[in-house]
Amino acid sequence: MKYIYIIGLLILALLPISCDDFLDENPRGVVATHAFFNTESDARLATDAIYHALQDGQSTSIYGGYYWHSIDVGTDDIVSRDNNNTNEFMTHTVVPESVWLTNRRQYQGFWTAISRANDVIKYVPNAEISEEKKNAFIGEAHALRAFAYYNLVRVWGDMPKVINSVTSTADYDLPRSSVDEIYDEIIIPDLKFAEDNCADALHDGRITKWTAKLILSEVYLTRAGWRRTSQGDKVQGDPANWALAAAKAKEVIDDSPNDLITEAVVDGENITPACGVAWLENQPYSVESMLELGATVLGQVGSWTSRMASNSPDGRGYWAANRNQFPPGYTERVRDLAWPGTINSSGGNLPSPDLYAAYDEPGDQRRDWGIITKYVTAAGDTILTQPLLRKFIDIDWFLGTDDREFRALNNNAILYRFADALLIYAEAQNEADGAPNADAYNAINRIRRRAFGVTDNSKDLAGLSQDEFRTAVLKERRLELAGEIKRRFDLIRTDGFDVVNDGSLITTFPDSYNGSFSFNTSYGNYTWPDREWLLPIPVTEMNLNQLNGWEQNAGYNN
Repeated sequence: MKYIYIIGLLILALLPISCDDFLDENPRGVVATHAFFNTESDARLATDAIYHALQDGQSTSIYGGYYWHSIDVGTDDIVSRDNNNTNEFMTHTVVPESVWLTNRRQYQGFWTAISRANDVIKYVPNAEISEEKKNAFIGEAHALRAFAYYNLVRVWGDMPKVINSVTSTADYDLPRSSVDEIYDEIIIPDLKFAEDNCADALHDGRITKWTAKLILSEVYLTRAGWRRTSQGDKVQGDPANWALAAAKAKEVIDDSPNDLITEAVVDGENITPACGVAWLENQPYSVESMLELGATVLGQVGSWTSRMASNSPDGRGYWAANRNQFPPGYTERVRDLAWPGTINSSGGNLPSPDLYAAYDEPGDQRRDWGIITKYVTAAGDTILTQPLLRKFIDIDWFLGTDDREFRALNNNAILYRFADALLIYAEAQNEADGAPNADAYNAINRIRRRAFGVTDNSKDLAGLSQDEFRTAVLKERRLELAGEIKRRFDLIRTDGFDVVNDGSLITTFPDSYNGSFSFNTSYGNYTWPDREWLLPIPVTEMNLNQLNGWEQNAGYNN
C-alpha cells in the first residue's frame, strides 16, 4: 500500500508513470503539491485526477480498464477464457502472488484514488474560490475516497486508515484497521459530507449529491448482510442498516432528477430496448446514469472493457463450430459471418449459460439485448457471435465503422444507475419491515415493466410473502444488473455462494444451434472456498508492510 503515495498529485495527474516510479520510496513530489491549488481550474483538474485513477485508459486501471470485472469471474454469471489472468478465479485458487493482484495492480489503483482525494481535501480549502465551490470539489473527493475504501474493504477486508495528504512516512506507515472502523470513520462520514455539498443535478461524469446518496444506500445494504472478516470469521451485519438503506434509496427515488429510461432507440433493423439505452455509445450520461466514467477515442485513453468482453471475432467455437453451414434458412457459413472489425479479443468477461438461462420469463428484453448472440448490420448482414455482454461492447469497433484499436474505444463505464436505487429500496424495505409495502412493489415493478416493454400490470409482482419477495428482488438484481460487477458482492452479503458450485450449470446456451460454448479453461464443480470471501492482500504489499504488523487474510498463509 505505501508506495502509491511517493509521487505528488501533480505528477500523478499530468505525467506518464512507470511501474518503477511507484516502487521508489522517496516521497519527492509531495513537498510542492500545495503550490498547485490556487484557482478553480486547479481544483477541477486535481479533482478530475481522482476519477482518472479509476478510468485511465490502461489495462491496469480499475473500472474503465481491463481486469476489475474479473471480480465476478467464477460466479454463476461470468466465465472467462483468459487463462493468463483469470483462470484462478475460475478454479478458485487465487493466491497472494496471482498476476491479477500483482502485475495488474487492481488493489493499488484504489490507493492512487485515495491519495489524490486526500490532496484535494487538504489543499483545495486554500484555493481562491468561493466556499460553495470549494465544498463541492471537496465533496467529490470525499465521495471518491469513500468509494475507493468501500471497494477495498469489500474485496480485501481490514485496511489502514489513510486520511491525510502525505507529508511524512507516518501518514502511510500504518497498521490495518477493522472494516467496521473504516465504514464508521471514513466511508459513511465521507458520503454524508458529499451528499450535503456536491451538485444537486443530473450526473455529467462527476459525483452529484444523488450519486453520494445512492452509494450510501448500497453501503448500508452491504453492512446489513453477511461477510467474512480478515481473520476468517463469518459475521452478519446490524439489521438496523436495512432501514437506513431503504430510507436513503427512497430519497434518490423520490427527490432526484434521475429516472428510468422508458423509450427504445431504433437504428435500422436493430432496436435497443429501453433497458439498454443507457449503455449506447451515443447516449452518455443519460437520465438513468448516476456514476459513469467517461472514455475517449483520443490518445489511446479509451475503455478496455470491449476487449475484455470480446471473444472470437466470429461464431466459430459456439455456433456450429465444426460445420460449414447453418440449418435451413441460413445460406452463409460461420466464417462468412465474422464481425467486420479487426477485434483484438480477450474473452475475460463472458456471460455464463446459467445467466442466460436465468432469463426464464418469455419476453424479457434484457436477455436478447444484453447477451449478444447475433447482430444485424445497417447493410442487412447478420453477424452471429459467441455470446457477449452488450453492456461492455463498443459496436463501432466490432463493425469496423471507425479505424480504431482496443485502446481507443468510447464505451463509458457505468457504475451506478437509477435502477440500483429501485432495487436497493425494494430489498431493504422488505427486510426492514418484514413484508413488502406498496412502494417496494412499485419499485420492482417499474424495473419489470421496462424489462418486458409493457405499461400495464401484466408483469407486476403482487401478494408475495417476505421470503418470496426477497427471492424475487435478488433475481431481478441478477437480471437487471448482469455484468455490472454486482454479483460477487450480492452472493457474499446474502450468503449465496452455494448457487455457484454445480458444474452442470455450465453446459450450453438455450436456443443455440447444436453447439456448446467451449472454454479454454476448465470450469466444473468447484466449491467457493471460505477464504475467497475476501481476496488475499498482494504479496508485494505484505512485503512492504511487514514492520506495520500486517497479517495476511485468513486462509492464504499456507
